Amino acid sequence: MSATDWLRERLADRVLFDQHCTPPERLDQRLPVGFLARCFLPDAPSAGLQDAGFVLAHRLALRWLSDLLDCDPVEPAVLEARAARSRESYARLLADDARLGPLCCVDHEDERVYRPGEWAQLVDRPVATLVPIEPLAERLLPHCNSWDEFRTLFAQTLAEAIGRGARGLVSDFPFRTSLAIQPVDVATADRSFHEVRAEIDAGSFERLAHRRLLYAVFWVALEVAAELTVPLHVLIGSSLTRDPHSDDPALFRPVFDEPRYQHVPIVLVSYAHLHPHTVALARHYPNAHLAPGPAFLVEPATASDMLRQLLASVPTTKVLASTGGAFLPERQWLVARLWRSALVRALGVLVDEGFITPAEAETDATLILAGNAQRLYRFPT
Repeated sequence: MSATDWLRERLADRVLFDQHCTPPERLDQRLPVGFLARCFLPDAPSAGLQDAGFVLAHRLALRWLSDLLDCDPVEPAVLEARAARSRESYARLLADDARLGPLCCVDHEDERVYRPGEWAQLVDRPVATLVPIEPLAERLLPHCNSWDEFRTLFAQTLAEAIGRGARGLVSDFPFRTSLAIQPVDVATADRSFHEVRAEIDAGSFERLAHRRLLYAVFWVALEVAAELTVPLHVLIGSSLTRDPHSDDPALFRPVFDEPRYQHVPIVLVSYAHLHPHTVALARHYPNAHLAPGPAFLVEPATASDMLRQLLASVPTTKVLASTGGAFLPERQWLVARLWRSALVRALGVLVDEGFITPAEAETDATLILAGNAQRLYRFPT
């Protein structure tokens, strides 16, 4: 038996702790043909959906779903089989098939999306909450008249959420502006606050995108995370609307270099192919952790290569199994299945090439699938 087959058998019943996902939207079980494509092409404009049938993630999902639902591997048949099940039974079927364990869910407090507690009941899994800091800031800004007032209310609201059981904070500022974060003094933060408030008062505000204010908000959140010792997730990706150099993870070094925050677990959640500097950050800084799972949706065929690159240079105690699930439950299910198959192949190659023993591979897989997250988010084993 090959190392890969041995690992696949040994890990068959191990659960995956998905430490970064969002509950799906409240949609009918019966979906129109073509709707699944939006699940597997999250960044494509509507016009791009015409090519969905030629996207690897979509093709793979249809094939795996057809096996699970016992139907033909075409979208109309899959959607018909999906509609024949209740929302609860279908959610649990996917969670069971992906062997999901505990979940850390981002709570956007959006009525179109299930709240973490609701999703916990549907999938019958323990679910903890992650607080998204920029959407929270957007909700609080209209109620404050100065940076000082906002800063106090924002920090207090974050602390209260953690006091109610939230296990971490989430920042998506790299999707809104450059990763080249710098300290922001009080005068600059106050000036930036009033510029944004002017947009709000004029009715032209759509989304928090003011670079200096985004940085100031992030530093406040980091202070709260440091005080309460909870993980802070930072979403890493790429944008077609900015200079590509502004997405370089090396620009995030000032956060890791600040001594006051070097005890805060910072989780770099990658939504694009692993940048070498993302790996370098995790290798260099003790409090840096990597969650590459969301990138598997973009490049499913290279998932095992990404993991092998990661495991070759980063301690396995720093790698976390996230899916970035959102929109439809099929996205989380697909990435969770990709995680398991890619991890088995990556570790199997390392065993076959003599870099690690089978026992070490099993230990590493156990840590990555669940053990590291259980420790970081203080979940019972």
